[in-house]
Order: sequence, then structure tokens, then C-alpha cells
Amino acid sequence: MPDLLEFTLPVATADPESEPVQAAVAWLNPLFHGGVVVEVSGFGPYGESHQAQTIVRGYLTDTPENAHLLEKLMRERPPHAFADFYGEPRVRRLATEDWAEAWKRHYRPLRIGDHIVVTPSWEEPATQPGDVVVRLDPGMAFGTGTHPSTQLALRLLERYLRPRSVVLDVGTGSGILAIAAVKLGASRVIATDIDPEAVRTAEVNARLNEVRNKITLLVASVIDTGRYDLVLVNILADVIAHMLLHEDLAQRLAPDGVLILSGIIQQRREVVDLALKAAGLEVIETMTQGDWVALAARPAHR
Repeated sequence: MPDLLEFTLPVATADPESEPVQAAVAWLNPLFHGGVVVEVSGFGPYGESHQAQTIVRGYLTDTPENAHLLEKLMRERPPHAFADFYGEPRVRRLATEDWAEAWKRHYRPLRIGDHIVVTPSWEEPATQPGDVVVRLDPGMAFGTGTHPSTQLALRLLERYLRPRSVVLDVGTGSGILAIAAVKLGASRVIATDIDPEAVRTAEVNARLNEVRNKITLLVASVIDTGRYDLVLVNILADVIAHMLLHEDLAQRLAPDGVLILSGIIQQRREVVDLALKAAGLEVIETMTQGDWVALAARPAHR
């Protein structure tokens, strides 16, 4: 695996859900394959937060094109009211093994929804009766459960997955949604991603969770066959709208199926709403976390 470029942006707040942090995430997320991660550091010995700050962190492979992108990013500031919260950005080169250790420093077990516990393979989380544990080593793919869009998708997945469902997971990333679907009772999952590295990471994670036999992994976008009880898409609003309008995403739903969409920043919600209406789908539930939105939708004629 090639070495990486790590970009970090400090934000002068100890609240990772604050508007300045969410604005920075919305600004930076599309620029980094797999999005960015957020961590808080600098608390005092007794938990004092007066020196704490939030770090927004993203990774790109070390190529001349990406180095040029980051050089440009270092000169820019986001055009919104929170720019004064942002410190000096930093870029450094990381060997692959250094990047893996960087993940371990800020990736801890996380409870999401009522019964889903997402944990790195090197941790043993505390669980309760009925919990399902999803073990992940994220690799280069998006989806550790730390990002609000992934958390929202998992919460809706837990709510709408019926036992023995057949599921389509478009843009699987780390495989987190596909693995959680199997552990929650899906009989089979077709998981796709246009990035071969993401598919390789998802396969490693599926084996780690002993569910590889129930997940079919494909290097693809929206496949053009089959109808599914549940369709999952956690990407970005404009990509979701394109899939609905031009890749027949709605046609992959069974007549009584549910489509779960996440990765939608609040300011782009309308784009998705219009695409859903054009595709003959209606929203049956909306969940929000900070500036992020996730939707559950179904065929409007139902």
C-alpha cells in the first residue's frame, strides 16, 4: 500500500458536534476519499476543557496530484462565518504503518442505536444482552462508525431491517453497513463500491466478523439487476441524487422495500428530496445529527 498524506485542521472548540466542526467536515469531506474523521484532545488532568480542541483529519495517498490539492487547501479557508475558529492546517507524510497506528489512537468501541457496538479488532467492548458486535479495521475505506452519517445509517438499518431480508449496500466502504445487516438478521447482502481498495477492506472486515459467506462484494456502483428488501446508500447528497435519477437506484427496491440514504448535509437535503420524488419514492422517516441528515424512503404507490 502506498504511503499517505495526512491533513489536519484544528478547531477551537471541545465540542465535536458544534457548528464550526460540522461546517469544517462538510467543507473537507468531499475532498478526501473516505471522508474525514474528528477527534478531541488536550483535556487537562481532571478533564478540564479550557485547552481542548477538536481536530478534523483526512488522508490521501501520496501522489503529486494529491500533494498539489493539499498545497492549495493549505492556502484556502472555508467561506463561512466559522473561519475564525480554525487554526493553521498541517500536512505530513505517513508511512502505511504510521497511518495504521494513527487510527488506533482515536478509534474506540462505540455503541450506536440500541444494540450495535462497533469496535476495532484490538479492543474487547463491554456488551449487553442482545447486542451485535461489528469488528472493524478500517483500512483506507470510509466507515468506522465515528462519522454522524454512518451512525445515522446504522440507526435506520437497525430500525428497518427485517429478519431474512436481502440487502443491497451501495458504496460499502469499510463494509460496516453490510456486516451490521448480516449480524442483525439479513440472509444475504450484495455490497458494491467503485473503489477496489474499499472492496478489499470490506472483504477483510467481513472475514474478521465471520460473515463473508453471506456478503457478495463487487467493484461496481448501482448494479442493474435484482430487487431488495433493503437498500443502503451512505455517500453524499449529489451522488445519491445522481443514482436516483440516472442509475435506477429506485428500481432496486422490492415493492415493499425500504431505501436508507445517509451522508446528506442539511444544506443539500432538497437535492435528494427532489430526486426521490422524481423516482417515485416518499420519505417515511428523517433522522438528523448535527448538520447531517439520513432518510428512510419507500415506493410512493405503496
